[in-house]
Amino acid sequence: MKIIISVALGLLAVIAAVTLHGSLRVPAPSKTIPLSGQKFPGGFLWATGEDAYQHEGGNDNNDWYLWEKRDPSPIDNGDRNIRGIDFYNRYEQDFTLAKNDRQNTHRIGIEWSRVEPERGRYDEAAWRHYENMLKSLKDKDFTVFLNLWHFTLPVWAAEQGGWENPALMERWDRYVTECARRFGRYVDYWSTTIDAQIYALNGHAVGAIPPNRRDMDLAITVYRTMIRAHARAYHIIKKEAAVPAGSRHDKPQIGMIYFFFYYEPQGHILDRFVCRQMDDIFNWQMLDALHTGKIDIGVLGTPTIRETDESVRGTLDWIGVNYYTRQIISFNLFKPGFIEYTDLKRYSTTDMGWEIYPEGIYRICKELGRRYEGVPLCITESGLADADDDRRPRYIADHLTWVHRLIQEGCPLFGFTYWSLLDNWEWEKGFWPKFGLYRVDLESLARTPRGSVKLYRFISKQNRLPDEAEYAGMGFEK
Repeated sequence: MKIIISVALGLLAVIAAVTLHGSLRVPAPSKTIPLSGQKFPGGFLWATGEDAYQHEGGNDNNDWYLWEKRDPSPIDNGDRNIRGIDFYNRYEQDFTLAKNDRQNTHRIGIEWSRVEPERGRYDEAAWRHYENMLKSLKDKDFTVFLNLWHFTLPVWAAEQGGWENPALMERWDRYVTECARRFGRYVDYWSTTIDAQIYALNGHAVGAIPPNRRDMDLAITVYRTMIRAHARAYHIIKKEAAVPAGSRHDKPQIGMIYFFFYYEPQGHILDRFVCRQMDDIFNWQMLDALHTGKIDIGVLGTPTIRETDESVRGTLDWIGVNYYTRQIISFNLFKPGFIEYTDLKRYSTTDMGWEIYPEGIYRICKELGRRYEGVPLCITESGLADADDDRRPRYIADHLTWVHRLIQEGCPLFGFTYWSLLDNWEWEKGFWPKFGLYRVDLESLARTPRGSVKLYRFISKQNRLPDEAEYAGMGFEK
């Protein structure tokens, strides 16, 4: 017994020692590339955009809206997304802002619960409204990105089990078919889903967002379901959708918009092990499956799915990269999954406490290029919560210097999206994080430009970055 106790104490001492050793390491800040007027390729896409639920307002027939009504409120400050910022009714005004700022590309999304408010019943007025929005973008000569699903489900779908219910896939197929047939002539780039792995993991394992489950077995199953939902949508759109007149492509271009963290281990070997586990399931396992057809989902201590499905292989014509920050991960025996996250507040952070780490956008895209050689990439979201607009100009400039380096090194990266054009609903955070180039007054709904608008306008118009003197001449501090 004494030997067993001694061994156990020895192991604990070793774990404590390596944990302490890792915690003493200070990860390096992002390197900075000077502004030197870097030029981008001709035809590079400069974008902003709007998400359906986050921007439209008036979406009261989905599971998120019902969740927000709970008491106590699950949303910061008890916020409710009722009127939102009324993009649904003010889209012409907002598209004109983007056009006047010399952007050539714009993204919007479809809210499924609007066009199919009841199972099997379509709302023709809602379909026409979205068609008018897309036509307006094309009339303004925008390259158009359209996303079909982001987190929310119609109430009828949620009540029948949502993505946990295999029967939903039949309705998804029909919804995608309607979108493809109705909107193909307006859409240059299709996104089937946004942040699908976050929905599977945060919604079904962590329980942080609807449907608020805490079941890792279920989360892994839904993760696979999202892989298949994308692939089915891909094949439907390829078959059913036209392409816009004058398109550079003769077939629809279909991808997935995907959120990436740049993960870095705090230090020792156990940190590196848990960091690799988190990196795999969050950043890569879904995309690997869609590229190779080999589905391999799971991390240590969780159920694992391993199978081959040829129907999902090669279903990424392009990949949308949502990048905001890096996360530092360390091993902790007493944390769920043995994972602890370290806040690097010694470096510049956003209002949400996220480290500003521009180099991460370079590292993520380099890994994408290594794994999925030849698949085009587009930065579909990069931005920050910054109510005072004192970090946003440098954030944009520093991220774009790394984007430019990627292109110089041969990365097939064809566009950049600042997120977002407007302040918006930031999911469970409510309205307080301010991401917009334009400030939105939640009472009057007036749109007012922040100072950083002129920087992004300069870049979009000139198709280049300013040099340091030009940047300073706009009134921005280094």
